[in-house]
Amino acid sequence: MTPPSAKEPKRPATKKAAVPKKAVASKKAAPKKPVARKKVPADPMRKIALAAAQFAIEKKASNVKLIDLRAVTAITDYFVVASGSSDTQVKAIADNVISEMRKHDYVPWKSEGWDAKQWIIIDFVDLVVHVFHETAREFYNLERLWADAPTEVIADKLAKPKKRAATA
Repeated sequence: MTPPSAKEPKRPATKKAAVPKKAVASKKAAPKKPVARKKVPADPMRKIALAAAQFAIEKKASNVKLIDLRAVTAITDYFVVASGSSDTQVKAIADNVISEMRKHDYVPWKSEGWDAKQWIIIDFVDLVVHVFHETAREFYNLERLWADAPTEVIADKLAKPKKRAATA
């Protein structure tokens, strides 16, 4: 052991060079660049569901609604619910949805209800399309069963507003 007096002498503390205050004050802070916020990607399944709703509207489906089930259940992401006024119209709506979705490379996993034509279900896994006869829709009231999910009424995008006759 070495005696305490034999230790190396302490180094003197170095002083920082003094910066004149004028130099600091004259420097302006660089303008802050706006922070680029990350864009949340649009849900691609929502676009597909909206397209399916429009395919139903092409065959004059009424009361078309999109129900977003992502936060409610893991069964599926979206329901499209549409009504037809007759058995023939219900079949035409369902046929059109299937044929148009196939053109866009979406093939249904399963579909049921073709015999009675009161409630045709077309299951695309992440999207389920329900085509009801008006009376069956009132009876089953699917919107009430999924009332805690956000629901959106879908209007016809291609519908042209009717012009009013000019009054003199």
